[in-house]
Amino acid sequence: MKCRIILSFLLLAAFGLAAQTSGLYIPSDKPLRPKELEQAFVNPEVFCMLLHFDGQDSTYREADLNLLDSAYRIAFGKESPKLYTMSVEAYGDAGNERLMASRIESVCRYFTLRGHEKVPVRYAYNPIHCNCNGDTVELIRFEVPLDKQVYDCAQLPDSRKILNKVIPLEGTVLVTFRNNPVECIGDNNGCYIPQQDSNIRSYYTQVFLPKGCVYAVRNTKAECPPPLEISIEEHLDPVQMVEKYALVPHRKNIILPVGYIVLRSNYAKKVGDCKIKQPDSIFVRFPVTQEQIDSKLRVFAKGMGSRGIEYRSLPTRKVKGGAVLMIQAAINPTQFDTLYLAKRVKMEELGDYLYEVDSPSEQGAVTIMEGKEEHFFKAFRINRKGEYEYKSSFRDMLRIVEDEEETPSTSAEKSFQNDGDEDIE
Repeated sequence: MKCRIILSFLLLAAFGLAAQTSGLYIPSDKPLRPKELEQAFVNPEVFCMLLHFDGQDSTYREADLNLLDSAYRIAFGKESPKLYTMSVEAYGDAGNERLMASRIESVCRYFTLRGHEKVPVRYAYNPIHCNCNGDTVELIRFEVPLDKQVYDCAQLPDSRKILNKVIPLEGTVLVTFRNNPVECIGDNNGCYIPQQDSNIRSYYTQVFLPKGCVYAVRNTKAECPPPLEISIEEHLDPVQMVEKYALVPHRKNIILPVGYIVLRSNYAKKVGDCKIKQPDSIFVRFPVTQEQIDSKLRVFAKGMGSRGIEYRSLPTRKVKGGAVLMIQAAINPTQFDTLYLAKRVKMEELGDYLYEVDSPSEQGAVTIMEGKEEHFFKAFRINRKGEYEYKSSFRDMLRIVEDEEETPSTSAEKSFQNDGDEDIE
């Protein structure tokens, strides 16, 4: 029955050339055929409702209720994918401004009562995309943008006195619905964390976060979450590393670290928190020496392996350009945790990097199992001069530089992806 009511008004709009005909219309320079009109009313960008008033009447007629209901369903039904604004215009003669204003209020009152509010309000199902939850739908509420105008027909050009070139507007109220999401829910209809490309720096380490890489939700009027907070805790000093030496945690592999950082954030996520896979769009850079590059150090971070969450090596690149050599790896928000600079070695290679000792109680000693047998190793020993000594292969892995005052290049503030970067094989 509802479809028949709407269709009847559409047919009136197509062929209702009689003067002062109430109905629903698609603005058009030429009359539309019934099939064209029916198709045009499938989620139209713009459509109109015309109400004719008799004499000095200021309220719409009972016969217009079906027309009002039809316009409401098309514009403000929850299933409508469009977000419409309203302009309500009354056309009459000079001296009848109060009457025309009363007619406008009568029409607007219908739309406010339908929403049980003081102003026209729209509730709509709104599709959104979140980089953590994927595609979802939220129910939004907004006050419908409303414009009211009274026009003296005597002051209008002939083209403004008629609708679709055939229907006189004098003595009518014309309501125009326009799809305008920006005006309805705002031009900033989304939240992005961080809100812009951001480069966070500690003394050595740099972290580049593209806009929205931590949290992004598009096409929503929801309140945005708090700003991003992130800190970098560096542990890259070689002496401190070897004095409290510990291997990178792993069930099976032997991974020798020579430095690590800890990233802390109010948006840290655990693996599996998000419904969709997080892209590795956050770039982390470390300063290194040529010896460290030759040693083919890699960045290790937590990831999902075949046996659950474990530390895995990330694709690591040597960054060309700048005063300081650097390597770079890409992470995602689930890896806001400890990141290691390290190298995976085999059991038979350990003697090339570490000294074997007799007891796990020695400073900096680590325990390594070979089958059921325990072996104890440490990264340094003290020579006769009281200086720390390292095996040459391990020393090359450490960040030992003559000038510790040097600071990394700031070129990363512009871009963390250079065409000349090289993968570390």
